[in-house]
Amino acid sequence: MFKKTIFILFLFLSSLATAQDASEKILDQFNDLANYIPKSLEKDTIYTPEIRISKLPFNSISSVKLHNVIRHFSTLTPKEITWLEKKISTLAIALHAEGKYFLVGQIGGAGGCHAEGLIEILYLNTIKITRLNFCHGCTDSYLDKEFVEIFNSKMYQLLHIKRSDLKTHLFYGTYTGKGKNASKIELTLTKERIFTLQITKNDAVEFSEGIWKNENDTLILTSKKVNQSNINTFELNAVKFRLKNPYGKSKLLKLAPKKWKLKKIS
Repeated sequence: MFKKTIFILFLFLSSLATAQDASEKILDQFNDLANYIPKSLEKDTIYTPEIRISKLPFNSISSVKLHNVIRHFSTLTPKEITWLEKKISTLAIALHAEGKYFLVGQIGGAGGCHAEGLIEILYLNTIKITRLNFCHGCTDSYLDKEFVEIFNSKMYQLLHIKRSDLKTHLFYGTYTGKGKNASKIELTLTKERIFTLQITKNDAVEFSEGIWKNENDTLILTSKKVNQSNINTFELNAVKFRLKNPYGKSKLLKLAPKKWKLKKIS
């Protein structure tokens, strides 16, 4: 019994050590990414007598984030605020130019912070994006508000990706229905903003795949025709649907000219 207890305790301590090692690796990776300096900003000389925010460089995500916090504890002039916000956009531009696509976010609050949530990998419009989530407490998330908004807005703009809104997640899923001449339609919208549309009629299949976005409760599909010998594909140019009953049995109604009615099944 004693040996069995020792063995169980050994396994427990080993699992704790493994988990700790994994967390430390995530923290190290997070710090490396947050402190990465784009080559174009390595020699960033930013301090002038007119701008008295800091003599430290504004050339990494962590340093720019830190400087944004200062605005909440100092009385900055309108010129200094404009200058600071331009630095945030400049950092996003420099990272994008090197093919380093970042978004920033926040975790924490009453639920606390865990290393596993610090780094997220997203795929939007087939683009791989790394989101760095900074930890905050229950009352201090407002300190990063401007930094998160400006940096993310600029990165989305550079990537030509429309930002999600409060209704974007309501579109996720698969929809089916019938179109003209009893054709069967299946539309799938993924979290990565990719859609697949398949129309089947008399054993013949037409297929389209592309990028989707939403503007409030309007879905917009855009794709290009792909020349493949074994698949009949077609192009969609900003084809619009209206989302109905988003909090219940959702439906998508295709706007003119061909009015399809698709029901969400998953």
